[in-house]
Amino acid sequence: MRWNLVGAFIRNKPFGTEIAFQKGLERIGETVTTIDSGYPDQKFDENADATVVFKWIEPFYKEALKRIGGKKIVYQPDDLRFPHIKQMMIDMRELCDHAFTFDEDGALLARKYGYGSTRRLLLTADNSLYYPIRKVHKDIDVCFIGSLSAGANHVSRVKMCNIVSKIPNIKFVAASELFDIKKLNEIYNRSKIILNHATDVGQPFGHGFGYQCRHFEAGFTKSLVLSNTIDNERELHCLSTFSNEMNLVSEIDGWLNAGSLREEKAQAYWDELYGAHLPEHRAQEMVEFVRSVS
Repeated sequence: MRWNLVGAFIRNKPFGTEIAFQKGLERIGETVTTIDSGYPDQKFDENADATVVFKWIEPFYKEALKRIGGKKIVYQPDDLRFPHIKQMMIDMRELCDHAFTFDEDGALLARKYGYGSTRRLLLTADNSLYYPIRKVHKDIDVCFIGSLSAGANHVSRVKMCNIVSKIPNIKFVAASELFDIKKLNEIYNRSKIILNHATDVGQPFGHGFGYQCRHFEAGFTKSLVLSNTIDNERELHCLSTFSNEMNLVSEIDGWLNAGSLREEKAQAYWDELYGAHLPEHRAQEMVEFVRSVS
C-alpha cells in the first residue's frame, strides 16, 4: 500500500516516534511519503491508500489533507487524560475518520469523540538507534533520561530521581533534554538499571497509564528497565516495575545485587520486545487496520 505520514519528520530527526513507524512500514515493503507540516512545500502522495497524522497538522496543510482521498487516521501517542490532548483529538475529528491511540482507554474515548473506527496502537522505538553495545562496561548503577521540568506533569519523575539520588553507595545518572542519540544509547548500555516514570495525570506515585517510548527504547539496549506500575495495560510481561517509594528503593537494591539474574531479566524483556514490538510489528498492525475499515 501507499502511505502519507504527517509528523515532525524533519524537526525530530533522527529520533522521532514518527520515524520509527516510517521505518517499520518501509521494512515490510510499504511505500511511504513523509510530510513535516512544520515546513513549507511538503507534498502529499495524492494517490495514497492511507494518511496517518501524528498528533496534529498545521493549518496551512489542512486543505491539502481534506482534498486527497484514501483513509485518514490520526495517531495520538500521548495520554487523552490531558485536557489539551483531548482537545487536540476533538479538533482533528474534522479531518480524520479513524484513530490510533497509545492505550485502549484512549481508543474508547476517541469513539466518544466521533471517530468511526479506533484501535490501540502501542508505541515502539527505532532499534537501529537503541541497541546493545558489545562488551560495554556497566559502570552506572541507575540512570534516568527524560524530561524533568518543574511543571506538574513531571512531579513524580522529579520525586523518583530525588529518592534515587539519596540511596547511598550507588552511581546515579540523570539527564534531561539529551538529544545526542549515540550518547543516550551509550548511557543506557552502561547502566545496570534504567528508570521510567509516567507523566502525571492525577495518579499516585509509582503508577501510570500506557506504555511510553522509553519502555521500548531502553529495552532494546538489553539493560534492565524498572518502570512505574502500568495500571491499564498488561502487554509487556517481562517489564520490571515498582509501585511506591519504598518499593522503588527495594527493587533497585534487589536488582543491583541480583547479578546474573538481572542480566537474564533484561534478556527476557529484550526477547519479548523483539518478538512482538519492533517497528515492523507495528507497521503490520497498521496495514491490518487500514484493510479492515471502510
